[in-house]
Amino acid sequence: MKKDLKVAIVHDYLHEYGGAETLVNAVWEIFPSADIYSATYDPAVMKRVGAFQRAKIFYPKWKDNIPGSIKNFVHKVLIANLPFYFQNLNLEKYDLVISSSAHFAKGVVTRPDQLHISYIHTPPRFLYGYQGETRKRDLWYWRMILNPLDAFLRKMDYKFAQRPDFLLCNSETVRKRIKKFYNRDAKVIYPFPEVGGNPEIRVAPKSGLPRNQGYPSFYLVVSRLAAYKNIDLIIKTCGKNNIPLKVAGTGSSREYLEALASKYKSVQMLGLVTQEEKYELYRKCRAMICAVRDEDFGMAPLEPMMFGKPVVALKESGYLETVIDGKTGIFFEELTEESLLHAIKKLERTSFNENFIKSHVQKFSRDRFKREFKEFVDQKLRSKYE
Repeated sequence: MKKDLKVAIVHDYLHEYGGAETLVNAVWEIFPSADIYSATYDPAVMKRVGAFQRAKIFYPKWKDNIPGSIKNFVHKVLIANLPFYFQNLNLEKYDLVISSSAHFAKGVVTRPDQLHISYIHTPPRFLYGYQGETRKRDLWYWRMILNPLDAFLRKMDYKFAQRPDFLLCNSETVRKRIKKFYNRDAKVIYPFPEVGGNPEIRVAPKSGLPRNQGYPSFYLVVSRLAAYKNIDLIIKTCGKNNIPLKVAGTGSSREYLEALASKYKSVQMLGLVTQEEKYELYRKCRAMICAVRDEDFGMAPLEPMMFGKPVVALKESGYLETVIDGKTGIFFEELTEESLLHAIKKLERTSFNENFIKSHVQKFSRDRFKREFKEFVDQKLRSKYE
């Protein structure tokens, strides 16, 4: 294997912190001398969650001057330019390029003597008929405007997906999408849940979060606040039925969801929380609620399972790979208030074995991910340079 390997890690965006960013942070821990490239970067967010500390991160610096009130708007307006940003990155000095992509980071250009491995979280949801960050494409007048752009971006996306030497992905659900849309094979390496840095700790740290007395009474959502997460459905269901709900996270739908939640006394919006605060929420919640249609993997249910807590999840796609109905959670069949409420009531009548839930999540560990990822990369490097 080549000595003094020069590594670049390319990720779509680093202005929010979710499952994809947690995974990229683990990849950077495998290659701590790697340079990181992204279309966006918010150091305040990463500092708050303790990610990418002391990493060398390259991104368009002019975006720092955009007022916070219009950053999301500018980001969406410029999304059509992202393919050009990534394919024009100069990565010539690197031996190994690892891209992490749910959009266009996989489209970086490399030479035949470089090795490019891409971890695909999903083909871009908004291009292939899956619910995305917004619901504009559900409106006929936006479809008239966006359909030609989407057609162009799909062609670019297919072209970009052919560039990496090898593809990895996060689930069998996404592997099938890659075969369908890109006509390529991919190897599944499951992601991992991560809470507070050490899931074995059982004494909760101090935090500013309220403490419940007795049996856990509140339901929980920990998520990026985006339209396709269907958090509004969860808020309405819990709010109308006076079910205590806490929602942690930030994102493009935050203002809308905060306004909606303000109508209900039982719903509390927490905003972005620290890892320690998230730990406290999982430890004290009754259960997590997950309602993403066409979920790519189903990372969210695994985090509360680390604390022996069950989940209420939509019965489809990635959730089928991480949730065992009746043992680690309860499925609901449809994205309706009636179906979700029925599942919540069923969960209240069901007894769960905390130790079984904790044992189930162990096969999705951070150490396992890092080991499998490094073994895959090492194998391809040996083939390339020996």
